[in-house]
Amino acid sequence: MMYPLLLVSVVSLTLIIERLLFFGTIKNLDVSLLHRIQQLIAGKKIDDAMTLLKEQKTPVADVLMTGVGNIDAKTDDIDLAMEQHAVSIIPQLESRLWILDTIITMAPLLGLLGTITGMINAFQIFSTRGLNQPTAISGGVGEALIATATGLIVAVMTLLFYNYFNFRVRRLIKDMEFASNEFIRMVRQAGS
Repeated sequence: MMYPLLLVSVVSLTLIIERLLFFGTIKNLDVSLLHRIQQLIAGKKIDDAMTLLKEQKTPVADVLMTGVGNIDAKTDDIDLAMEQHAVSIIPQLESRLWILDTIITMAPLLGLLGTITGMINAFQIFSTRGLNQPTAISGGVGEALIATATGLIVAVMTLLFYNYFNFRVRRLIKDMEFASNEFIRMVRQAGS
């Protein structure tokens, strides 16, 4: 069972590195960005607002670009367009997290399966050789427990990063919601 555990740990490590690089490029909401957008909208500088948002390259900026692109529409239509765009971004944020979730469950089970097969082997030694070789039996039991420990280590390390990535996704979703609401408020203020 150590080979499947090795494979699972390599997949986990690869996905963790990929997600760390992905989330490392994404900034959280910068409130000063909202203030600059508000000033540009109030000054009717829509092209400047779009240029500023294109430079940001974040999910929040993408959602705001949708709002700025629809600025001449009704506020309900702007809100709907921004919401639809945010919903389309979420799968990118959650990409491959289900694999990490599966590894968290699978790794300890593989380790347990390795322990069970190791114990079966140890008892087979016991049944064929008797009690004359206790070191062979205890060595088999020791090897069996290594599989469980390995599975638990892989699961625990994966769980830490999985929870961090889920936190980042939830935070970005909240940032997109907040930015959308603030943008709608800005548009209403500029229109009145």
